[in-house]
Amino acid sequence: REKTEREYKSACARSAETGLFFAKADGEYSIKEKSFIESFLTKLGNYGDVNEVKDNIEAYLSKSIALDQIIADTKALLAGFNDVEKAGILASLAGFIENVIKSDNAATAPEVANFEAWKKALL
Repeated sequence: REKTEREYKSACARSAETGLFFAKADGEYSIKEKSFIESFLTKLGNYGDVNEVKDNIEAYLSKSIALDQIIADTKALLAGFNDVEKAGILASLAGFIENVIKSDNAATAPEVANFEAWKKALL
C-alpha cells in the first residue's frame, strides 16, 4: 500500500526514537551511535522528507522514553499492515536495532536486555 507523507514521517520518527532508545539504553549516546542513526536518516531521506525528524533529534534525546512506550509505538506503527508486511517491518526494525547496538562496538547488558524484551513482545 502507498504511504502518505504524514505516515512516512511518523514511521521515520518512530524508527529514530526506537534507535535512540537503544543507543542510550546504557546511559551513553556515543558518537558512533549518533553517526549511525544520522546515516540511517540520510538514507531514508532518499525516499521522502525526513528533515523534520533530523531537526528533532535533540528533542528525542531529552525525552525519557520507556521500553513499554517503544513497544506500544511499534505496535501502532504496524496497524493497518497485513501479516507479511508486519513481518518485514519488524525484521527491518530488529536489524536496525541490532546495528545501533553494535555501532559503538560495545553491546552492553542494558541494550541487550531491552532488545530481548522488545523481540519477546513483538516477534
